[in-house]
Amino acid sequence: MRVMVMAALLPLMGCGGGGGGDSGGSGIDPRLSRIDIYESQRLRVLGDPGAGVMGMPMTEAGNIPATGTADFTGSVTIRAETSPATSVLAGDATITMDFEGAEPVTGTFGNFFGTGPDGVLRDYGGSATISDGSIGPGNEWSLDYSGALTATGQSFILDGTVTGDFLGNPVTAVAGSALEAQVNYNGTITDAVVTVVGEGSLSAP
Repeated sequence: MRVMVMAALLPLMGCGGGGGGDSGGSGIDPRLSRIDIYESQRLRVLGDPGAGVMGMPMTEAGNIPATGTADFTGSVTIRAETSPATSVLAGDATITMDFEGAEPVTGTFGNFFGTGPDGVLRDYGGSATISDGSIGPGNEWSLDYSGALTATGQSFILDGTVTGDFLGNPVTAVAGSALEAQVNYNGTITDAVVTVVGEGSLSAP
């Protein structure tokens, strides 16, 4: 899972400022700063074994709360095997875990940007809703997501499930993936990988 998150982010890290410009007029695309934030969080949570950087440990079973909630914020990355080139989109992830509620996992994926098969960096409207999740067994969790992302000439319909783990003792982060996901790109079903990383904290019940 750690390797897949890294691989999904790398194409965006090499993007320039084309396809949207900088609203602040500085000549630096503000989306590049968001990529830096995502990458810094990824290193804190997952580490980089190749560089000798340790990530957070898996949460021990005894540290999984039985009550209360936890709010996590971070990033979601979608890598879709579109033609003639792979599409890579990134956005903000907001996830709430309710350890005793009727809806254990809720939230949204939104504020997306990235490159489509034409290689142009652009913003995408729309979002995906998180629902029908589960917590357990052990330190595992899952969430379902569905929604649509659109830009001029571009449409990504999302519908799938991400599974992952709680990290840290006590719980301070989540990381998950859907390694065999699919997206509908402009009417064509294509294979994809979805990765999620977030940090947060527990709230008192």
